[in-house]
Amino acid sequence: MAESYDVVVVGGGFSGISALYELSKQSKASQRYLLLENHAIFGGEAKQNEFEVDGQRLVAPQGSNSGAIIQPDFARGVYGGGRYDVYADYWRELDMPSEFPLEPLAGGAERYEIANDHYDPMVRESRYDVGYWFKGHGWVKNPMVDDFARTPWPIETQRSLSDFVANRRDAITGRQDVDEWLDGMTYGALLERLGYGLEARRYIDPFIAVSNFGVCGDAISAFAAKRLGLPGTIPSGEKSRFATRNPISFPGGNAAILRTMLSRIIPDAFIGGRSKPPVMEGQVNFGALDREDARVRIRLRATVTRVANVGNPERSEHAELIYVRDGRLAKIRARAVVMATGGWVNRRVVADLPDQIRDAYGRFNYGPILTANVAIRNWRFFDKLGFTVARWFEGLGWHVCVRRNVANGADARPLTPDSPIVLTFYIPFLHPGADPASQGALGRQQLLETSYAIFEQQLRTCMTEMFGAAGFDARRDIAGIVLNRWGHAYLAPPPGFFFNKDAGGTVSDIIRMGHGRIIFAHSDLQGNMSMAHAMREGKRGALTAASML
Repeated sequence: MAESYDVVVVGGGFSGISALYELSKQSKASQRYLLLENHAIFGGEAKQNEFEVDGQRLVAPQGSNSGAIIQPDFARGVYGGGRYDVYADYWRELDMPSEFPLEPLAGGAERYEIANDHYDPMVRESRYDVGYWFKGHGWVKNPMVDDFARTPWPIETQRSLSDFVANRRDAITGRQDVDEWLDGMTYGALLERLGYGLEARRYIDPFIAVSNFGVCGDAISAFAAKRLGLPGTIPSGEKSRFATRNPISFPGGNAAILRTMLSRIIPDAFIGGRSKPPVMEGQVNFGALDREDARVRIRLRATVTRVANVGNPERSEHAELIYVRDGRLAKIRARAVVMATGGWVNRRVVADLPDQIRDAYGRFNYGPILTANVAIRNWRFFDKLGFTVARWFEGLGWHVCVRRNVANGADARPLTPDSPIVLTFYIPFLHPGADPASQGALGRQQLLETSYAIFEQQLRTCMTEMFGAAGFDARRDIAGIVLNRWGHAYLAPPPGFFFNKDAGGTVSDIIRMGHGRIIFAHSDLQGNMSMAHAMREGKRGALTAASML
């Protein structure tokens, strides 16, 4: 039997929840909306992992993490061509504050600058005490201070990396149409043009992969690298837009923002009401999500397998969806469908997808990430070493830091070296030199063919090798590990993705045109996948759907 809705949204990540949020704001009393999500919990990559360590509950991000605090004087467009405008509007609508108290520091932690955000020590390393681990050599603390002179790297490498991190080499000042020029080459090719060797690419590739693209610099457009403010893509001496960033990382990452948005759509979606602690960290009221008499519903564990217009797409008045739930097939009819799932899903689920859109999706490459959350009973070993951020160049992963969480209430426990915490490892799978279109697939194969047990052993071995001499004992100190395979973590835009225009526009423009009653609205259309971009596309999808009703 087929149910009927005005709009069906496919996908419960930030794009889908944003579309549902926008629809619910302007809905008429007679209109009904349904969101279908294939997992047992909404959120897409904005989910969280939870631990109990010696009686204390700890929360950590599964994937989506690092937001920007919107200040009252936010200037529209300041964050990259207006791509953060919708995010800023939603931040205000959700009554998110312009500042957040952090956990108090005690027990010796006061002497450190401890990051709240996982990414900030990667972007602004010089703000923090950082240790570089070299196998066979040991730790080097704050190597940037003396231009890497204490590292075991050859002098030529030290000089090259010093130039790189300081952005001393410039190929764009005075050049016209810089963005189009950058989009015509890979970031790896730009670094070669600037005279950087393999050492600079090996130094930056892990950051490129975990922060936005999932692959190496030789597989992405140099303009994509400019969006990260990477050296060589901005004039020498100019600071990246991230230099003055005001980041926020909630205990469970951006899940806190998505949950706040959901509480506006379904007020009793969380046990305990709409106040901040229950919404951001509390239990979900699953019974409130899919009530039969509700105008806005969210249906979990519903895997959409087929979407198509009914009849000729140009004259169709409805689309039909088929999904699987509890081993049974079900059909839904909708006046509009918002496909808020990623391009790797849409190209295979939309049955009547026209060749033009299918070909456009064929130019979307993706890279994988493994997010490993390791709950530890204390971080005394970091304190003994004298830093709170670590980076290494062999083994599993590349970077991890102690994090100072947002304080939950006036009686927040102080953070000390004896406090239990979660270390979050964002782990890339790099294949430098491989064909750009294949790097993501090679990494995904590596991610999926490696068992959780092997990953866990690699993490324990890596941590023991680096921190064992400082007192770390994996058997004693690790309280739990959660591994999150993120197979299509990020879009990896190749050269030409942003500015090459075929008939109808760029590949993203072609997909945004939609197909009959089917609308495509997901963050990868922006050229890199993030919460703010997902919100922007989700809102656009909702407004397009509303215009069809």
